[in-house]
Amino acid sequence: MRVLVLTFVRLGPALVYAIGAVFAASMLLLAMYPSRPFAWELYLTMLPVLRLPLMLLSVAGMGAWELLAAFASLVIFGIYLSFHPKRFLRARFVHAHVALLGLVLSNAAASTSEAGRIGASSLPGYVDWSLPLPTALLGTALIIWAALACVSTHAEIIRRIRIRANMGRLLAYRRS
Repeated sequence: MRVLVLTFVRLGPALVYAIGAVFAASMLLLAMYPSRPFAWELYLTMLPVLRLPLMLLSVAGMGAWELLAAFASLVIFGIYLSFHPKRFLRARFVHAHVALLGLVLSNAAASTSEAGRIGASSLPGYVDWSLPLPTALLGTALIIWAALACVSTHAEIIRRIRIRANMGRLLAYRRS
């Protein structure tokens, strides 16, 4: 049961990238069928969740097809990493943290896009340090899932450090 739950948690970043692939596919659907309500509904559902990373990638010269291919390959890579957790710990660490940072940055951009700022935020020198929570339930669930994957990776790294330290102490004890 523990292995199943940990595998489920480790699949979180792959799901984040899969949602990114769905968003890239929704952009393609919208470009091909602009009069279809389903294309608009899918696009507008995914827009608040993953707006900024896709915009940054599109600035780098990637179109919707390239984004779809990149996210699909990241999903496949994430699934592989999830089912081989002991082999590629550093890659799993980077994979999970990039997904979490992308989600947090996209939700920060989505939550601060306003027509005008009124109140304390317009004061000079005011810095808003609050955590930008997503407005969509899907974004909140993805952030929690990706954060759990990051915590799982950190726990595995700490466990490996402790095992190496214990092995070093044991070898030093045996030598003396």
